[in-house]
Amino acid sequence: MTEPNPAGPVLIQLLAEPARLPMAERDRFQLGLTATNSGNETVDPQLFALRLLVDGEYSPAFDLAIGNGVVPAGWTSLAPGATTRPHYWQLGEALFAEPGEFHLTLRLALDSWSAESTATVLVTP
Repeated sequence: MTEPNPAGPVLIQLLAEPARLPMAERDRFQLGLTATNSGNETVDPQLFALRLLVDGEYSPAFDLAIGNGVVPAGWTSLAPGATTRPHYWQLGEALFAEPGEFHLTLRLALDSWSAESTATVLVTP
């Protein structure tokens, strides 16, 4: 059995806005994140390794969005105590195919440590 990774120096925060919206307005949903270095040394937060789960299933749409080659400031070198600026993607139509309550989990799992943040989004008919 594999032991879970301990918490690391990087804290991530999943931003899901708005948390409630009708199906017809999924295009205004923004999924975002920030990362904070809680350690004492500058680190590469390795945010390229982030994965989004929607109701426990990996999201290929998020993988494509984050892997598009555009690297926001702070994503490769984060000073102690620093937080990245919020970065957003408009993924509502790709994430929510039908009305319902969706549980989102943003996970950064590396060999030596991990971080996770969650949010719930309600999509009404």
